[in-house]
Amino acid sequence: MMTIDQLPQAISASDTDELPTSQNGVTRKVTRAQLLAGVQPVMALAPNTLLGNPGNSLAGPSGIAIGANLELANGTLSATAAPYSVPLLPPGTAPQASDLVPLGQNGNNVAIPYASFMQGIANVAGVNAGAMTAIAAGASATRQLAAFLGDAVSVESFGAVGDGVTDDTAALNAALASGRPLRFGPKTYCVTGQWTITGAAVVLLGVPGETVLHRDTQSAGGSWISIASTSFFASGILFDANATITADTWAVLLTPSCTRAIFTACGFTNAAGPTMGSGLTIQASDPEHVQYELRDCAFYGNAVHGVWVQAVMGVQIAGCRAHDNGAYGIVIDYTDPTFVQKLHLCQVVDCRAWNNQRGISIGNFNQSNTTPPVWGNANPDALAILVANNICHDNTYYGIAVSGQALAVEGNLLVDNGAQGAGILANASYSRVSGNTVVWLAGSAPYGIDAGGSIHGDVIGNFISGPGIGINPGGSLNMRVIGNRIQNCTLWAIQVNNVETDGAGNNFGLSCNFMEISGNWIGFSQGGGIVLRDGAQNVAIRRNSFMGSGTASIDQCLSCATDSVIIAGNSWNNETLYTLNPVTSGSGPQTIVFPDILDSFMITAPGGPIATMISASQSAMAGTIGFVRVLNGGANYTNATVSIGGSGSGATAIAYIRNGAIIGIALTASGSGYGAIGASVAVTISGDGTGASAVATVAAPVPNDRRLRTRCNTETVFTRVGSSPFQENWTLFDLTVPANSDVEWTGTWGSWRAGVVPLGGYLGFPGDGSMTIGSVNNGDLRLHPNGSGVLRITSDAAPEGVISAIGTGSPAGVVSAPPGSDYRNLAGGVGATYWIKQTGTDASGWLAIA
Repeated sequence: MMTIDQLPQAISASDTDELPTSQNGVTRKVTRAQLLAGVQPVMALAPNTLLGNPGNSLAGPSGIAIGANLELANGTLSATAAPYSVPLLPPGTAPQASDLVPLGQNGNNVAIPYASFMQGIANVAGVNAGAMTAIAAGASATRQLAAFLGDAVSVESFGAVGDGVTDDTAALNAALASGRPLRFGPKTYCVTGQWTITGAAVVLLGVPGETVLHRDTQSAGGSWISIASTSFFASGILFDANATITADTWAVLLTPSCTRAIFTACGFTNAAGPTMGSGLTIQASDPEHVQYELRDCAFYGNAVHGVWVQAVMGVQIAGCRAHDNGAYGIVIDYTDPTFVQKLHLCQVVDCRAWNNQRGISIGNFNQSNTTPPVWGNANPDALAILVANNICHDNTYYGIAVSGQALAVEGNLLVDNGAQGAGILANASYSRVSGNTVVWLAGSAPYGIDAGGSIHGDVIGNFISGPGIGINPGGSLNMRVIGNRIQNCTLWAIQVNNVETDGAGNNFGLSCNFMEISGNWIGFSQGGGIVLRDGAQNVAIRRNSFMGSGTASIDQCLSCATDSVIIAGNSWNNETLYTLNPVTSGSGPQTIVFPDILDSFMITAPGGPIATMISASQSAMAGTIGFVRVLNGGANYTNATVSIGGSGSGATAIAYIRNGAIIGIALTASGSGYGAIGASVAVTISGDGTGASAVATVAAPVPNDRRLRTRCNTETVFTRVGSSPFQENWTLFDLTVPANSDVEWTGTWGSWRAGVVPLGGYLGFPGDGSMTIGSVNNGDLRLHPNGSGVLRITSDAAPEGVISAIGTGSPAGVVSAPPGSDYRNLAGGVGATYWIKQTGTDASGWLAIA
């Protein structure tokens, strides 16, 4: 059977040509015309219609609409229709980093990721993004970038270079003129002095430890930087005044025009002016109130002070460091000779100062504010200042030095200061020095706390270890030294001179009066405890605990060269009973030398009658001049010479003069051979004034009201006649104290007076209501009516009683007595010696019976 492939090819085809077809299972013929009937010879489409296959699989053509911003014209589909309307585009979502952005690059159409597109904008010069908005992290309000960036502007935006060479002063002035906070990078900016900072509110923001303002030159003005804006804030700026510029100008000067200033994390260094070379100086503005704060700042390497606060009311210096300055680290002081401008309400807290002459210095003790100075507490310059919780170490003269009124120096740590001074110097009035720790880990210093010349103040609760003298409150008025722990002093724990000086002979204008030294813990192995010199007056030494180690003895606890002291309740090594016996050998008159701190002691082996009771201080000063007391200061003295008379020799002294009067006399040599303890010695004062008088005392007398209890473990005799100091008692004879009895002596006008005398051995109480009168030491029993008194024997039944009298001669007509009385004629004679009263109550009725 022939197949279609085997048929010959037709030459042409027409509508009349016939083709086979199958219809309902029957083979039939159909013409080409019949087969194509109904089929369009040309495809017909609606206007502006494209034909295609919009589906996802093979299919016949279908119409495709012309979308927005496209145009079909003249057989061409174009996307250049105008206008191009974005609102006609379909809505989208926020662009993502991977979305594509169409671009024309080098004549080609390209697409780049949205992230790459945005990064490229940063490389396009001149793009102003200031109007863009953002929300700060943690905030809620939307702000333009221009506003954000305007919160603080970089000084580089005004032309500053910060290369440490270029003068940036003009750029900084332009930046200041913007009125915006200024940002500084971690660079060095050169500033020519004088740079004056003005404006309502100036803010300088740097990188702590990296941003430096460096003085390049000083072309004019009295300061490198003068801050005169109303308000000022600086953070993270190192102000380098350039140590090679030695002209005497201020470095950074905060002027009174600025009433509020805060420095945080700033540094001030290399100020080199010989008198003005302080890192930061806060100029006097009192009596105006200001608000100044220095926080976490450093002041170092300056020729004078680290920071100098002049007469200002309201400065807080907190958490700062001051070191390696030529004079003081932190100083708050001003010397107005008119006494108008002062320092008020300032604080120095939580700071550290080292390697200065003084670490922290407040006020001054120059009451005249002149040169030469007049030392004293009149006209204090510093008022109501707090110095607390600071650490000062390795400063040459003083760790902390304060002078003024209403000062609080509390909780500071002072270590290895004052090789030529003290840990703390406090010449203050109405002030408190408390809770400080003053120690030496290496070396020592003359004083721990030197409070000489202070008035109406407290030195309380301090810990002091290692200086020559622990606390020096001499030449003071109404001071309390209470509750301190003082140990390891090489000289004295507490020293009290009657008049204090500056070491160059200039006195502080006071003689010591009204001082309380109590409740202190004093430990030593050398030196001594407390010393009173030159007649300091009205001193109370009470309830102190003296603790000795090594070869230390109780006699080292207290030395008293005065006649005006209260000594009570002190202890030695917490001992409760101290045994003391006479120092004289043999059975003759005995001498007891008792340690000055004792209120009582026990005598166990007297040896003989005790004729002398003196303190260890009196014994050590025996025969020498102990002190000279001014009786009248006189007037109009500018110089005075003191001459000490008496039977001794070698004693010399100097007079202290203030306002023309002699306020005190200090011994320079005590001499010898001046007589009995407590004796007075004449003193002559010569000079250009008049009226001064004084008296010297040998050793020191028994202080008035000094209490001393002698506990007699065995029968003890205290001599009355011939005793020295005189030992008076109520018997007016030598006093014999029975064994196991006590007697309490009271100092009275330089002598001892037995005030509490034991009754044992003299009066007995058997317990049945009776009483026994006896004697001791083979002594007589004496009945001694006073004056015209008589011995009268009475009873409840006969209250008038009878008398027993003695006299010389007959009682008849002389002695009145009731019947039964008797009389003894001491002139004697047979029949005229013993008389009995027979009748009457008058002077008659006497009968001689023997």
